Amino acid sequence: MSGPILKTEHLHKNFGGVIAVQDFSFEIREGEILAIIGPNGAGKTTIFNLISKIYQPDKGTIEFDGTDITGKTQIETARMGVSRTFQNTRLFTGLSVLDNVKVALDFAGKYTLLEAMLLLPRRFRTEKETTARAMACLKLLELDRYAEARPENLPYGIQRRVEIARALVSDPKVLMLDEPAAGLNPEEVFQLVDFIRAIKTKYPKLAILVIEHRMDLVMNLSDYIYVQDFGETIAKGKPDEIRNNPLVLKAYLGEEE
Repeated sequence: MSGPILKTEHLHKNFGGVIAVQDFSFEIREGEILAIIGPNGAGKTTIFNLISKIYQPDKGTIEFDGTDITGKTQIETARMGVSRTFQNTRLFTGLSVLDNVKVALDFAGKYTLLEAMLLLPRRFRTEKETTARAMACLKLLELDRYAEARPENLPYGIQRRVEIARALVSDPKVLMLDEPAAGLNPEEVFQLVDFIRAIKTKYPKLAILVIEHRMDLVMNLSDYIYVQDFGETIAKGKPDEIRNNPLVLKAYLGEEE
């Protein structure tokens, strides 16, 4: 079996006197779906922010595809193939769905500022390529019918899918989904589970890392689960191992008197 596409070793992050992440180590391989769960304040989003380089760890290392990326910037990490969404949708109002997806390809522009200002041919060729690439992604995810729509006019569940499409259009090796079911009703969560399963089928080598509160989504999708509580890993294992783990039940439900 090939080695992990992404792994962390002994990550620590403090904010003042608050320990957000303590000694977090994990790994994920191509084609896997791994979930990080835990109650509010468990450190899940901090872990995502460390991996995507919004924060730098106080201690520990992050390795992607065999390369130490601990000291890399957000832009360098994204260009290497780590893409993410956020808990709150960050789509641009006033732009079409297609243009929102195209935004993620801005870094791939092959023309200079001068060429853009002078409307030279390479700018138009690049724009055409970018549009085709974004439309191909929307079509693959069966979202092309919404290409000319404004995201703010679409149901929230569709907005979530558009945001995932924007994260996928750059063809990443790791897709990080930050609470993708936040704000969705039960029917929309069911549809999102099917959508993520379809992504796994259409991108078989893609590693998907999810943080989520909705256990129905986590248990139906994940190959492996890490459970965080107050910055520490209190359990890890397959869904059936996590479902009835007493430490997990205590973290979520509290301990009986």
